[in-house]
Amino acid sequence: MLTGKEKRYLRGLASLLNPVVIIGKEGIGEQIIAEIANGINVNELVKIKVGKNSPEEISEIVKILEDNELGEVVQIIGRNVVLYKKNKKEPKINLP
Repeated sequence: MLTGKEKRYLRGLASLLNPVVIIGKEGIGEQIIAEIANGINVNELVKIKVGKNSPEEISEIVKILEDNELGEVVQIIGRNVVLYKKNKKEPKINLP
């Protein structure tokens, strides 16, 4: 569980990120989940954009991401979701 200070720090880092995936009219499937998992393993912090033509709502997508234990939701702003999961072997982000 992240503290408010940690989330604020991660939001600042996420503002500079480009989305790892864009969820479009196909919705969220196994391939999208695998791509997000790969991005989390490599970068620890990922941004996901949900397109306007996505069949799922953002709340449904967040629930799917949490059910698959891909990471902790740092921020939902507009149609963007930011996820964080610490890499236990080689952490890249040092939280305050």
